[in-house]
Amino acid sequence: MYKRGNNWVTDFWNEGIRYKKSWGPISKTVAREKEQKFKTEVREGKHQKKTKRILFETFSEKYLAVAWTDKKPSSARRNEVSINMLMPHFKGKLISAIHPFMVEQYKKIRRESGTEPATVNRDVATLRNMMSLAVGWGYLLKNPLDGVKKFKEDNEKMWVLTPDEETKLLTECEKRKQKRTYLKDLVQLALNTGMRRKELFNLKKIDVKLKSRFLIATDTKNHESRNVPLNDTAYSILKIRLKGDTEYVFSNAGNGKLTVLTNAFWNTIKDVGLVRYETAKDGKEKKIRFRFHDLRHTFGSRLGMAGYDLKTIMEIMGHKDPRTAMRYQHPAPSHKLNAVKSLDQITPKVTPSNIVDLKRKANQ
Repeated sequence: MYKRGNNWVTDFWNEGIRYKKSWGPISKTVAREKEQKFKTEVREGKHQKKTKRILFETFSEKYLAVAWTDKKPSSARRNEVSINMLMPHFKGKLISAIHPFMVEQYKKIRRESGTEPATVNRDVATLRNMMSLAVGWGYLLKNPLDGVKKFKEDNEKMWVLTPDEETKLLTECEKRKQKRTYLKDLVQLALNTGMRRKELFNLKKIDVKLKSRFLIATDTKNHESRNVPLNDTAYSILKIRLKGDTEYVFSNAGNGKLTVLTNAFWNTIKDVGLVRYETAKDGKEKKIRFRFHDLRHTFGSRLGMAGYDLKTIMEIMGHKDPRTAMRYQHPAPSHKLNAVKSLDQITPKVTPSNIVDLKRKANQ
């Protein structure tokens, strides 16, 4: 409680909601009594603030309209997919009536139907984001889903190409014939810059600075452009691809930018045999194929195994969180084997002639 002019004012928070009330020009003692009574009534629920009522399906339409305006198309599309899955469970309910237990039930039903934890987490994240927006728009006083936890995701292990696998992949890429031959260059540039697929698709010739040996990656995951240094391999590829009058480094048949990874890549992966099987937690065998994003993982891991520091890797690859870049500090099995083999050169050799029998020596 504090005094403003001649008036005593009560100002406090309860369950995430702020309450403020002026008592007028009265004595401090009387104001204290009124404040205590007011706080008790608030805790008893007698002064709940009114909110606007709206059904889940109606609010979803408003939410998606904003998502398609303010977010990237891929993010808005992901929100739309999640809402389509949420709709059968929450349609007809006021958003103010949605509580954590309902969401836990939704998670349970989705998992029992065989949906992957990561997919359920995306749905829940969309719902939480909707509720946060509802608070800002006056439909809710606070987000009731702030405490809802996500499933632990059993993410696929990243695949780091061996030199032999890389040779086979690039050789097969070169065989693929398209209206515009780009597959080998695209794969090789990803391996030598660590750029994401979308960053490569959006790469314009104007953003390539060959003389200074770097390019500018735009429309990145964290919405910040970054300079990517060019090694000799990347330099040679870009020097050739900058020829011609197209706007983008990699363009489709209509001279526009690429938007999807064609079947040429996936057929190449299949023909090269970049597929493996791992045993999942439920004991079933899980098929894992090499993904385009694993080219980025290969780039980062090679930097890590070459001994470059975390900060350098973060800046080149555009990571904001050190924990993301830390994955590249865990080298491949062959690299770890070579590391312990190096100890053979410095560890004294123990042979029968220089072994001392400690028991025998103690009896002497």
